[in-house]
Amino acid sequence: MNKSISIVTLNNITSKNVSREKTMRPRKKGKRLRARGRVSWNPKGFAFIVDSDSKADIFVSRGDLSGAMDGDLVEVSANRDKKGLRGKVTSIIRHKELTIAGHYRRLKKWGTISPFKPLPYNIMIPFGSEDNARDGEIVIAKLDSVKAGPRIRTLTAKVIDHLRIPENADPDLIQVVSRHALPWLFSREVEKAAKDASKIDYDRELGKRRDIRKRLLFTIDGRDAKDFDDAIGIEKLPDGTYLLTVAIADVTALIDRSHVLDKEAFKRSFSVYFPDTAIPMLPRVLSDDVLSLKPGEDRLAVVVEMRLGKSGKIINHTFYEAVLRSRARLCYEDLGPYLEGKAAPPVDDPLIIDSLQTLNKVATMLYEKRRSGGSLDFDLPEVGVELDAKGTVTSIFKRERDPSQRIIEESMILANRVVCKTLLAHKMPVLYRVHEPPSESDILRLKETLKVIGMGKHYLDDLERATSQTKAMNKALQEIAQGVSGNEIESFVHRQILRSLKQAEYSGTDKGHFGLGFEGYLHFTSPIRRYPDIIIHRLLKKIIQGKSMSRKEFNNWQIYLKKVSPVLSEKERLIQDTMMQVIRLKKTSYMAGHIGENFKGVVSGIQPYGIFVDILDPPVEGLIPETEIAGAKILADRSVKIKRRTIKIGDIVNVLVAGVDRQQGYIDLSLE
Repeated sequence: MNKSISIVTLNNITSKNVSREKTMRPRKKGKRLRARGRVSWNPKGFAFIVDSDSKADIFVSRGDLSGAMDGDLVEVSANRDKKGLRGKVTSIIRHKELTIAGHYRRLKKWGTISPFKPLPYNIMIPFGSEDNARDGEIVIAKLDSVKAGPRIRTLTAKVIDHLRIPENADPDLIQVVSRHALPWLFSREVEKAAKDASKIDYDRELGKRRDIRKRLLFTIDGRDAKDFDDAIGIEKLPDGTYLLTVAIADVTALIDRSHVLDKEAFKRSFSVYFPDTAIPMLPRVLSDDVLSLKPGEDRLAVVVEMRLGKSGKIINHTFYEAVLRSRARLCYEDLGPYLEGKAAPPVDDPLIIDSLQTLNKVATMLYEKRRSGGSLDFDLPEVGVELDAKGTVTSIFKRERDPSQRIIEESMILANRVVCKTLLAHKMPVLYRVHEPPSESDILRLKETLKVIGMGKHYLDDLERATSQTKAMNKALQEIAQGVSGNEIESFVHRQILRSLKQAEYSGTDKGHFGLGFEGYLHFTSPIRRYPDIIIHRLLKKIIQGKSMSRKEFNNWQIYLKKVSPVLSEKERLIQDTMMQVIRLKKTSYMAGHIGENFKGVVSGIQPYGIFVDILDPPVEGLIPETEIAGAKILADRSVKIKRRTIKIGDIVNVLVAGVDRQQGYIDLSLE
């Protein structure tokens, strides 16, 4: 149900270090090592901290956590012993507000929670802090800070919400959503507020907005999408230039900053998408209906018109509030084959067909212009999960990118850039979407991996020379990706590159966007499903409506953006992790039906506890555990010697599915 996998890898670059090789190179201080990273609690009481630079695991005992909680960003002093790195938290850089979900249990003197995610502490809920929770009810509670000390075994907490779960919900979703304490169904108060907000007087709105209901605009989304944030249209002008219109659902017309709906939207921050359903950021009466740009329906929108030259350069642009009426609802699945010349047009309307051809031409031009300017672009296919009517997984497949997705990607990226430049030109505060360049240590590890798999020396030399230059680095990484195009290890190499990059995040300070190659970028085009976009709409509307911003108001906005940006970034990572965990459970469920079968895969990681393998088809990941390779010896060049056979990163191997753990989402393999 995601708009497009490319938007994930460009606008929202994320990287998971599930099978990344761990080589410790923390900063030295005397005989001890200093590192920083996030705390990951273990139910037994100790924790691991993953160093931000080297990605090495540092063991920390309960008594050495110094009050740090799960998810906190900390500094740690560590040294190495026979078992590995052991450390002690020396300071807490940023505390993460920790919430848990579980069943509330009422005892004689207090309440407690049986958490879905095991914790190294008992949880006590004092009476008066249970928010009228009933015994056995699923609740979300906020933990108090931990007092330092090895003897601490109990934490106090306060119930802050009641987890409302739909009847007959998918057990996999219940497991993952509950473990992450994500809100699901909306409260009656929020649903009522949404129903009240959905009553729009369009005659009144037409009196203060531009009427563009006759303009040729349409939406392009996945077939199973229900929330349509954006509509687009294009017109070729007599002088050969193009007028590109991007219309975005006007969420802030219905929700102001003091509204209960705004508080709920911020609490959720993002919609959560699963294979056959979604948890929306806003109640469905808004997200799927009143705000959604459905065909044939009057809808409120914020519009950006961009006049483009023959080479794709922006000549001028304008913003305004409007009432529109989408002409059609198009799907990637139907439009893509048509644009590739493999199928008939998905609509009969000749005007829409003509617009699609023009959009395809302009999007290709914008794409090439962006690529030549230093943007990264990897053709990583989206992993699709197909379910039958009973929710059983029937297939796991790769959903390749096509020209229809590129139309939306390029149109939205361009609109986001124009909005950012406009806010800056008017000296407005900005919530940036930033993506910092990779660290030298991450590029070094990437280079070592590429060397092991046999990438040509000129690729590695270009990568080394480009370390300090963003545009040159982007070009070197892009050439490496192209160098394996069509090869069986193509996806593996692309993922290794992505893992070497930092995560994109939100910030009140511009740090540039390495992946896109831009200075100054933001998110504006998806306010139905992303709270950061709502913030940008509020700022842009001040310009559209001709409202000035005082120095005091500017400073207040800056303070607000500095406060919310790390919260939004953290929530985005949590939700990305939630969606990936559900996909992993679905993959495991599917592979349970293929135990004993053989598959071809790529070795993606070698650890003391086993060998990671990415199966090519279906696209799933598994582990050959150490018990299957008894006597194996890990070599210095990140290869492993098993009897007379040597296996290294990037090798193609044949594996057999030995078993699965459907609760944890693990797939065990054995080497053939």
